[in-house]
Amino acid sequence: MAGANVGGGEWLLGPLVSAQYGGRVLWLATLAILFQLFYNLAVMRYALYTGESIFVGFFRTPPGPRFWIVLYLVFDLGSFWPFLAANAAVPLAAVILHRLPTIQDGPLVRSLSYTVFLISFIPLIFGGKIYNSLERVMVTKLVLILGYLSFIALFWVSWETKWEIFSGFFRFGALPDGDFSWATLAAFAAIAGAGGLSNSTFSNYTRDKGWGMGAQVGAIPSAVGGKTIQLSHSGKVFDVTPQNLAHWKGWLRHILRDQLLLWAPASAIGMALPAMMSYEFIPGIKNVDGNAVAAMTAQAISDRHGEVFWFLTLICGFVIMFPTQISNVDSISRRWTDVIWVGAKRLSHLQGNQVRSVYYSLLGVYAVWGLVALKLTPNPLVLAIATGVMVNFGLGLSSLHVLFVNAVLLPKELRPPWLMNVGLVGCAIFYIGISCIALQQEWPRISAWLSI
Repeated sequence: MAGANVGGGEWLLGPLVSAQYGGRVLWLATLAILFQLFYNLAVMRYALYTGESIFVGFFRTPPGPRFWIVLYLVFDLGSFWPFLAANAAVPLAAVILHRLPTIQDGPLVRSLSYTVFLISFIPLIFGGKIYNSLERVMVTKLVLILGYLSFIALFWVSWETKWEIFSGFFRFGALPDGDFSWATLAAFAAIAGAGGLSNSTFSNYTRDKGWGMGAQVGAIPSAVGGKTIQLSHSGKVFDVTPQNLAHWKGWLRHILRDQLLLWAPASAIGMALPAMMSYEFIPGIKNVDGNAVAAMTAQAISDRHGEVFWFLTLICGFVIMFPTQISNVDSISRRWTDVIWVGAKRLSHLQGNQVRSVYYSLLGVYAVWGLVALKLTPNPLVLAIATGVMVNFGLGLSSLHVLFVNAVLLPKELRPPWLMNVGLVGCAIFYIGISCIALQQEWPRISAWLSI
């Protein structure tokens, strides 16, 4: 999950924001990661007790599945656009062209984006549990990118830059001077950590790791190598006894360690290292073209330290964005597979192993949609920002829904403490609030576009 969450946003919007505004706005990332930490622990708590994804819990609450399906589909629309494939194609095009791509190179970039998008489906076919394949990809990615970026930060980034970025995580309330884009800042907050409804997949992660009652429910099997793996149509819960409560507290300590010692630090480091690079090598950059943002740091590093770092930095950018596109493809298909597998009574007669037919059917539909979306994709940077603003509403609303689910569906002895509930309310206020501010600032342009 750490590998999946050090993704395209950290390589695109993090460097863009830090290059333009310095480290002063990185406190938004601190709040984003903190509030997502509360959210992640809350959805993992539900999965520990039931073995279900939090989305299934959502649909167990009034007014019922049909209402929530429509609502969450609307809030999930932003994540359906494969903007990471569009941006991952840029460093590949730059390697081929030996320069940053321009508008004239649009056909090449688009063709590469199709290729990147389709290849991202391949790892989801193998590995027994689909999660196993994702884990191998993400661990490899994390080792490679953190190794390379740490090398750059250690030897070529000044102490002034390091302090600017590090202190920025704690300069709460600081904002850029003069005019600035709240939409960019809202998108920046969206990509820190996981963001959007992708945070809900931490419940799937808990189940697929076999933690708590997840061990009694199963997982989604891959097309190849997953014949013996099954997924129950419904979750399973345990009796609240003193012995079981002792085990429960042990699992709570386990997920707390997982989030505090692994996920949150990796998310913060994954944000800080690219920000250091951009602030060191391209400070104050303005009017960045959407095709340039995915590779803009590479040119500056190579100008100072040699052409080899042009290629290495471009490859680093690709290694960051491509695996995250794989994770996004899986995340979308996974959360809606859970909804269909549990909620569709017509499928209740199917064996547990046949859940993969639902999963791969959704993958097929998404593959077709993704190719259409890439053809319609505007400037990749504009798409990334618009996506960030949209998904914030989904995360904000669902955080309140998570609070309700845990308060109603969990036994009294297992419900979250008051601090976690406060964190979930704070998550809703933070994400909905920052996107509302962004929409208010952008409304004149939106209304003109809609001809209102």
